[in-house]
Amino acid sequence: MATPPPPPTSIAITVANNANQSIKTALVLQLGSSAQPAVQQILACAKNKLRLKKAQLLFHTDGQPLTNTSAATLTKGSTVLASCGEPFVGTAVAENAETNAPARVPAPVLLLADHTFIDSDALQQLNHTATLPGVIRAVGYPDLCPGLRFPVGASFLVKDRVYPELIGGDIGCGMSLYLLPTLSSDARVDKLVAKLSRLEGPWSGSSAARLDAAGISSTAAHDLLLGTIGGGNHFAELQVVERVEDEAAFTRLGLRRDRMALLVHSGSRSLGKSVLEKTLERAGDRVKDGVSFEAGSKDMEEYMEKHDHACAWARVNREVIAERFLALLLGGDEAAGGDWMQERAQIVIDIHHNNVEIKKINGDSVWVHRKGAAPSDRGIVPIPGSRGAFTYLVEPYGPQDENAFSLPHGAGRKWTRTKAHAILSQKSKRNESGGKGDFEKTELGGTVICEDSRLLLEEAPEAYKAIETVVEDVKEFARVVAVMRPVLTYKFMR
Repeated sequence: MATPPPPPTSIAITVANNANQSIKTALVLQLGSSAQPAVQQILACAKNKLRLKKAQLLFHTDGQPLTNTSAATLTKGSTVLASCGEPFVGTAVAENAETNAPARVPAPVLLLADHTFIDSDALQQLNHTATLPGVIRAVGYPDLCPGLRFPVGASFLVKDRVYPELIGGDIGCGMSLYLLPTLSSDARVDKLVAKLSRLEGPWSGSSAARLDAAGISSTAAHDLLLGTIGGGNHFAELQVVERVEDEAAFTRLGLRRDRMALLVHSGSRSLGKSVLEKTLERAGDRVKDGVSFEAGSKDMEEYMEKHDHACAWARVNREVIAERFLALLLGGDEAAGGDWMQERAQIVIDIHHNNVEIKKINGDSVWVHRKGAAPSDRGIVPIPGSRGAFTYLVEPYGPQDENAFSLPHGAGRKWTRTKAHAILSQKSKRNESGGKGDFEKTELGGTVICEDSRLLLEEAPEAYKAIETVVEDVKEFARVVAVMRPVLTYKFMR
């Protein structure tokens, strides 16, 4: 009589996200009395590989809860669904109980975050967005963090429609990088700081004339803010070259080791916010799926006209910010622009990271929605860390459709603003100085100008993810050209 084979010591199963079953991973489940309990193994896998940090429930594919006892029924190739507390959502082909309509199959989701912490709320928002009508691909970058309803640090490829909320209110927000031929990299930062004054007040030039020259219609209600940085994570920052990793690309960009660079991060100020608010007001209450406009519709055309106007306005805004900033440092007229600016600053790149644009993929027109995602089809991309971390200049390479033609726009928040303020205000009180001076110098030796004490804490380096892991997580799509060190970061002056 043949001896029966010994029971297996492990089986290969699939662990999938209950909320979006297109996100899944393989797990070799260890069996036997000496192995960890099955539920513990599977939850650990969901938290570490699926980034479901709040994973707490497990389901069999028939909806029954999975326990250590019922795990004994798992076989090779079985699928287990991990939940962060939400009920079993059924399989992709299950019917909607209310409408008897088939549940929508989530679009493929790519999360580029092998080394970077991802908040489970952000991942849930990413997964939910992948189920919206028309979405054919969702990509979360390592700077992914939760937004009001939809995530920041993500791109979505959508067919036949546009979702204004997937771009947000700061339409056209982005970054401009300038080389400063007349400002030596060894210039005394303390002397530069002494020359700076408020950039929050109205620009002394003619906003209407400047916009007209750029082919942009004036918006009287918002144009007083042209040339102002704004709050939040926006800034103007002087940087020096820390190191070069790709000499050929560095030379092509026209950058120099012996000269400073200026990085400006700002957007369309109140203009973009107004566009979104009025768009949502016209559309009525925000529906669960978000307001969307079908391609070719009048609503779509009207929104895109306002969107493109806000993007163009935001680009001019960054130009004027740079001119004002340099006029203070170099002793010029902030309204001079033109030849004066061209002699003192050479634009390297200007990109939006909150916008929507159309792309052709395999002959089909697809709308690329970006919210906190830098375009990877324009050339060099600056990926700044916090004010106390390096900025990486990266060059995209290879096909970019898999990552939705985009890359991270920064480090991404690790803490909410409320949490950052709560933790760091206590830290400040414990220090002997007891003041904000602890946060006005960085570990890299940089100086921070921010006379809003709350903003100073909310935007502290500790509140952000490590930029090194962010860049590491996208090395499949972009290579590092140079690393820049911040020496002076301007946020706000009273």
